[in-house]
Amino acid sequence: MEITYFALGMLSMVAITFVGVVVWGLFRVGKIERQIGVIKQNDRFEFDNVQRQFENVYRGIDSQRDDYRHEFESVFRRFETIEENSRLNTDNLVRMMNDRYDDSIRYTDKRIDKSLNQREVQ
Repeated sequence: MEITYFALGMLSMVAITFVGVVVWGLFRVGKIERQIGVIKQNDRFEFDNVQRQFENVYRGIDSQRDDYRHEFESVFRRFETIEENSRLNTDNLVRMMNDRYDDSIRYTDKRIDKSLNQREVQ
């Protein structure tokens, strides 16, 4: 009978140890599940944060590209204006030179005519 009690005592100790290990394992599994949930949540937050940063960078690049395009168009318009003004100034200068040349020819013709007329009179 003592052996039976001893065997039952040992089996109950094994059963209690087994139940204790199972309960401890369940607590560990629950703790690890919570840690995994926290890690997933942190990863999701980091992913969203990185995605927001990329979107901000892309928006910044788009904004800079638009600014550069507007600046280029502004410079190009100024260049066209300068070119047009230069063309007009050149045309005016050529016209003025032609007018002066014509005036010079007329003046020279007058002086020659006057000189010829004075010789005839003498």
